[in-house]
Amino acid sequence: MPIAARTEEVLLALEPRPESARLVRRALAAHGLDEDVEHAVTLLATELVGNAVRHAGLDTAQRIVFFARLGEDYARVEVADPGPGFDPHAVVTEGFGMRLLEKLSHRWGVDTTERGCRVWFEVDRRSRRFARDA
Repeated sequence: MPIAARTEEVLLALEPRPESARLVRRALAAHGLDEDVEHAVTLLATELVGNAVRHAGLDTAQRIVFFARLGEDYARVEVADPGPGFDPHAVVTEGFGMRLLEKLSHRWGVDTTERGCRVWFEVDRRSRRFARDA
């Protein structure tokens, strides 16, 4: 059973520059998210891209990978980079973007491997569950 009648995907390879957050906003806007989830998804996605630009320590040849699966009332967003990653428990109370992630998403997590770091979140209007998988 599909998540929604209409599901779209967005995949971008972004340069580690501040302008990349604007590219993400434009890409999400072009896919017409439902207004109930649009603000939260766009805000959180741009915060995560901005965090990767500021904190991952990437050089100009490296890329941030942005992926989103968008339904009518559901979105899953992933932002991955080849940086060293971070401990989500240590930064939730420090970083503004991570506090927003905690408040506005239904679920989120951080996966760190030898290949880099991936931060993901879900915004789901269909669910009342506000769990955090970090």
